Amino acid sequence: MIINGEKRKIAMEIAYILMLMSAAMGDLKVFSVSQTRMMKAISLFIVVMAAAYLFISGRLERVKTAASFVGVYGFVLIGIIVWSIFLWIINIESIDFILRGASKFMYQFLVLLIIFSGAYLFGERAIFTTFYGLAAANMLMVVYNLGVYGISDSINSVIAMLMGSDAQEGFARAMEIHDITFTYGFFIIYLLFFAQHTKERILCLFVSIFFFILGWKRIALLALPVALFFGLIMGRMKPNRRIGFMKFIGWCAVIISFGYVVVTKTGAFEYITNYFGIDTMGRNDVYKYIEKYYQISLGFMGYGFEYTTVILQKIMVDNPNAHIGVVALHNNILTIYIELGFLGFWAWMIYTWVFQVNWMINHWGEKTGMLFFLCEMYIFITYTTDNTLYYFFTSLVLRLMPLAYAFHIPTTQDIKLWPWVKEKK
Repeated sequence: MIINGEKRKIAMEIAYILMLMSAAMGDLKVFSVSQTRMMKAISLFIVVMAAAYLFISGRLERVKTAASFVGVYGFVLIGIIVWSIFLWIINIESIDFILRGASKFMYQFLVLLIIFSGAYLFGERAIFTTFYGLAAANMLMVVYNLGVYGISDSINSVIAMLMGSDAQEGFARAMEIHDITFTYGFFIIYLLFFAQHTKERILCLFVSIFFFILGWKRIALLALPVALFFGLIMGRMKPNRRIGFMKFIGWCAVIISFGYVVVTKTGAFEYITNYFGIDTMGRNDVYKYIEKYYQISLGFMGYGFEYTTVILQKIMVDNPNAHIGVVALHNNILTIYIELGFLGFWAWMIYTWVFQVNWMINHWGEKTGMLFFLCEMYIFITYTTDNTLYYFFTSLVLRLMPLAYAFHIPTTQDIKLWPWVKEKK
């Protein structure tokens, strides 16, 4: 017989899954941008549920750990806000622009509240409940789009996509769900290297791979194997060497990121892509238009959060014939540099790749740091050609992974598929 505590836990898991699923359904392409944002706000009820449980139960055992992660994540967001406000003031930006930037940050703070709530309620189990919520939404989207395009045409469009068709059409195009698709990369990393070896893990892994491929984000399909390769290499190392390796790669990522900005500014990126015949889908044209707005200089202060969007809008107004076609830069690394400036860029990179990894290793163990490191490596590669940095669900799952895993309790059922990932003495 199930005791009241277990009933309550199951009920809260179901409620969490349903609320997250409802919020994620906003990514269905039939909804407008404003409708999508409103539906994401449904996830606020997860926070309400956690707050109610906290006040009623008075249980505080997970609060300190969850709060420490939220504090580390929130510190960099507050830093960006403060620096952006300073830049907005000295550049005398319009109130509309400031409010738009502030509204985007509200969603990032909502992400922090949700991961705090999930980890507080479920501990490591929050990873699975989050997965079920997103996967359920994804499955409903599949059913809806099958009804729209028909089963036969849908299968044909997926086959054409897998065979390398240049243009996705019909069902395959409709299932290219930008935000949710990227989250499955995190789940695959966790399920392969860190989850307990159970039947549930195997099922979730196959579902993650299915939806990851169906979403067909090319940069994600490139980035994930790189992260998995590093995971396999690191699994063969002794803990001390593994920690040293993560620190070394972290600093390399910081330096390479700055080099990426430099080669983009100098035109070397365009030369390389043209030389190898790589289709950048118009990105090189966009980089040409914006190059006058930033300099590779210690004195470059940046423009503040969201200003790259303003730059592109100005370009399209001043030059209607500009071949842009987008209102976002599709390059988060360059975006960070333009918006935060030279020093802000280096501060953000070092905080992300050096401080956060070291903090997690020192306070929550080498495996927690490794999980964050691999997840960050995967998503960071997507920053080179996409805007995943502030995607709502992508940010949520990225930040939830190490927080939830900090509650991990080793058992005999820990992963056995990759025995070399086990800690070597």
